[in-house]
Amino acid sequence: MSLVVVSNRLPVVFDHAEDSWQLRRGGGGLVRALDPVLRKRGGIWVGWPGVDAQHADGDWRDMLRAEGESRGYRFEPVMLEGDHIRDFYGGFANSVLWPLFHNLDDRCVFEPAYFHAYVAANERFARAIVTACEADDFVWVHDYHLICVAEKVRSLRPAQRLGFFLHIPFPPFDGFVKLPWRAEMLDALLAYDLLGFQSERDRRSFLECVRRLRPDIDVEEIEAANHHLVA
Repeated sequence: MSLVVVSNRLPVVFDHAEDSWQLRRGGGGLVRALDPVLRKRGGIWVGWPGVDAQHADGDWRDMLRAEGESRGYRFEPVMLEGDHIRDFYGGFANSVLWPLFHNLDDRCVFEPAYFHAYVAANERFARAIVTACEADDFVWVHDYHLICVAEKVRSLRPAQRLGFFLHIPFPPFDGFVKLPWRAEMLDALLAYDLLGFQSERDRRSFLECVRRLRPDIDVEEIEAANHHLVA
């Protein structure tokens, strides 16, 4: 069994300058936390490499493979192009979910095209996951960019084990219901086997949304020291 980490970006970044690709090692808390784990035990990291699929010529794949070999685990790139990058990342993820989940709903841009791009991008991540891993691997998806990944993976491989951790707050019920696609997003979260939240307050907010919007669903709260989990 392998651990498969999935995040919006790979822990490496490619820049294109003077007709050549340059690889930079990414930073941030997720990379600092999980890169040592994968270096020690091996596994796969799935994410966007920062390369526009429409301009993906060159040797960056060879560079990515060599970087993975040096770390002791494999990278699986998810290819996105201009419209997906703009409307998925800058649109729904950062102009809808991020402000809404931070109680800044006056900054939200509820554009339907953003939601459709988000779902389409999550489906690409799901296809990359199924291609990269085996049915008995554990897939650990991270953050608000990829909420819909589990239900897309399950449409391709229903028994895949999937967990999710949200690295931003989860809004209270009166904030979450302002999201026009609240039913779709809640069902997408419920497609995971295990959910993790930053705080007990976030877990309570999620459970309240489930109880009030999906009273037919039973969820199990897991008690674990310093963790806030729902299964």
